[in-house]
Amino acid sequence: YKKLNKQFSLFAYLRYNISLASLVFRQSAPLVLQWAISIVAWLFFYILIENKGERPLAISNAMRNIFGLIGIFGWAFANTANSMVSNIIGQDKKDKVLFLVNKIMKLSLLFTFALTLVINLFPEVFLRVYDQTAGFNEEAIPVIRMVTIGVLGMSAATVWLNAVTGSGNSKMNLYIEIIAIVLYAVYLYFIFNVWNFSLVWIWSSELLYWASLFICSFIYMKSGRWREKVI
Repeated sequence: YKKLNKQFSLFAYLRYNISLASLVFRQSAPLVLQWAISIVAWLFFYILIENKGERPLAISNAMRNIFGLIGIFGWAFANTANSMVSNIIGQDKKDKVLFLVNKIMKLSLLFTFALTLVINLFPEVFLRVYDQTAGFNEEAIPVIRMVTIGVLGMSAATVWLNAVTGSGNSKMNLYIEIIAIVLYAVYLYFIFNVWNFSLVWIWSSELLYWASLFICSFIYMKSGRWREKVI
């Protein structure tokens, strides 16, 4: 009776906004594909590992948990970079974006390095969770060294990749992911089928993957092309 619904626009949001929905879809679709490709790459990796035997698969599952544990910090800083880059661009302070991303990357590396240092100093403590034989630990510890180097790469690469996302160019995220995955898959093919390397060097594929993401994202952000992006 008092028309409060009109005064406060209580039900205006229920109207379907086609233009806004289309914009959301255009921005999110490349990110959906990016994550789908990334998951398929992990699946491909573990299918190849499974063919190596039970022990390599068990060790690799343990290494995946390291990524999950340490990655909490890396992905938290990466998501922060995503939000803050968008915020700064929205404030029309584009000249401060690179300074911000560098600062977040250093914090991410610092926290990740602290965790990787602890795991490398006391790997047996971590591996004790799996209650495996002594032979398992002997084989797993060299792999831990390689994986923790890869995690350090991840802590830097994800920050820059999410900075690309924050700039609004989600298609560029997809292109960067495709480049990294192609290099990753080719490298895995040669390691497994041509060179027949050990498990330690199989996990070195993570170094290539994260290095590819970092280099591509860094080059794009340094190029300044994101400044011209209009959503």
